Amino acid sequence: MSNALFDYEWQFLIQLISRVTYCSSYNETCETLLQQLKTLIPFNTAVVFRTGRENGQAVIGNPISYDVDNKSADHSRFINGDYPRWSEFIMASYSMVFRQSDLIAPAKWDRTRVYRDIWLPQNIYWGLFASIVAKDTPMVIIGLFRDKKDEDFSARDIYLLNTLKDPLERKFYTMLEGKAAAGAGVSFNKIGKAAAKYGLTKRETEIVTLVCASKSGEEICGQLFITPATLSKHLSNIYAKTSVRNRTQLFALFNEG
Repeated sequence: MSNALFDYEWQFLIQLISRVTYCSSYNETCETLLQQLKTLIPFNTAVVFRTGRENGQAVIGNPISYDVDNKSADHSRFINGDYPRWSEFIMASYSMVFRQSDLIAPAKWDRTRVYRDIWLPQNIYWGLFASIVAKDTPMVIIGLFRDKKDEDFSARDIYLLNTLKDPLERKFYTMLEGKAAAGAGVSFNKIGKAAAKYGLTKRETEIVTLVCASKSGEEICGQLFITPATLSKHLSNIYAKTSVRNRTQLFALFNEG
C-alpha cells in the first residue's frame, strides 16, 4: 500500500497540529492528540506515557489514555513490574516510530510473558508507538493498540506518525521543559548564571528554577518526572553546593540582587 496521502488527509494533519499547538495543558494536549489521531489511524485504545531517565534507566509514568469503547483502561500494568519498557527508544537521542511486530515476530509474541501478563488482559495485540525525544530529552511515548482480530498497523500508519514527530517534539519540549522558566519568580537567565557559579548540574538548575517558581515537591516531581527520593537527593546536593539549609534559604539566595 502506498504511503501517499490524499489532500484531505494532509489538511486534517495540519488541523491536528494546529489543535495540539494551542492546547494549554499536558492532559489536554495528550487527549486532543489521541482523539484526532483516531480519524487518521484506526485503533481500539491508545495511551500517552510521560517518559524520562532516572539513574541511567528509562522510566515511564503518568498515563493519559483514550479508549474507543469508553472502557476504563488500566495502563498501570505497563508501569508496574519488571517488564521491557521500550528502553532503547526512550534512551535514544532522537524520536522514533516503531511497531511491536517489528520488535518481535507475532509467532513468538503470543508466547511471551509480557503479552500474557500485560497485553492480553487488556485485549490488545498489535501496537504502534512513537517515542518523542527533544534535545536529547525524553518527552513521551505514544502507544496505539488494536485487537488481535484486527490487522497490524501498516507502513502508511508509521508514515503518518513520522510526519508528526517534529511538531510533537516542539510542543512537548516547550510545554514540559519550558514551563519551569515561564513560571519562575526569577528570570531563567539569572538562575542559570547563578547556578553555574555554584556548579549546579542541568537537573539541579531545573529544580532551583521550580523552587523559585514556588512549586511544591509533588509538582516538581510531576513536571521533571522524578521520584520524591530522587528530588530529595538533588536538593541535598544543591544545599551542599550553595551552603543553604532549606528551600526558603535557597529561594532567598537566588532572589538576591
